[in-house]
Amino acid sequence: MKNTVNNTLKFVFIIIIGILICLTISFISIGFNKTKIAIKALLNRDNYSFSYKLIEPRKQHTNHDNESNNNSTKVLGVFKSRNIIDKTSNPSLIIPSSGIAPRAQFLYTGPLKEGKHEGIDIWTNYKGSGIDTNSYGKGNPVYSACDGYVRNIWEENGDVSIICDPIDPLYKDVLPSLKVKTLYGHMADQFSNEVYIYVKEGQEVKQGELIGHQGNRCYWSPRNIIVHLHFAVYDIRTAPQIPLDPSPYIGVSCTTLNQKFTAQEK
Repeated sequence: MKNTVNNTLKFVFIIIIGILICLTISFISIGFNKTKIAIKALLNRDNYSFSYKLIEPRKQHTNHDNESNNNSTKVLGVFKSRNIIDKTSNPSLIIPSSGIAPRAQFLYTGPLKEGKHEGIDIWTNYKGSGIDTNSYGKGNPVYSACDGYVRNIWEENGDVSIICDPIDPLYKDVLPSLKVKTLYGHMADQFSNEVYIYVKEGQEVKQGELIGHQGNRCYWSPRNIIVHLHFAVYDIRTAPQIPLDPSPYIGVSCTTLNQKFTAQEK
């Protein structure tokens, strides 16, 4: 009996020493923070491939690394400003529509109550005109940036608001909130009264699902002729809901003039 206990203690001691050696090697090779991420993924059975990208993002995207000398870098095939801190190269939300941001006053600047712009306006093209010759106000397709459900539709402004499913906790270090609402505005024609919204209130949607097209309807500016999408992200933990910079959520700068956007439909 005594020999069995001694053998068990020796085995446990060897295991502990082995773990300590492994941790020491990990601390030296990849650092404390990355080691902590790896241990958390193992213990919590998290998304291992995503966790690995947190630990070694450059090894996953060698083609993108070769483009780092350009004025912009690429993330998932779209452009991203260098001033965005993106640990994963896999944003939690996707880019909802294609286009350009050609006016500085319509970049994300902050809360409307402070006289600022709460989202990013993505124009179908530089001139803002539609691409469908049969309907002047109809622009590029719009896709849901997240999995979730349609909370509200306001046709007077062509708005759709979607409550996103909670974002993976692995993003907590790079995002200000994991519980958000996304807003898609102006998806209707100001002059023909055609509405380019293809979802209904209460409907569940998947990330990348077509929900409408860019339009030019604006409740506050009836003479608007700019075909675009107003896209915004809000923190739903707060009351009133606080507008957030969409940049870290979609992986593309929403504060950079002439930024290009490429939709990531699925």
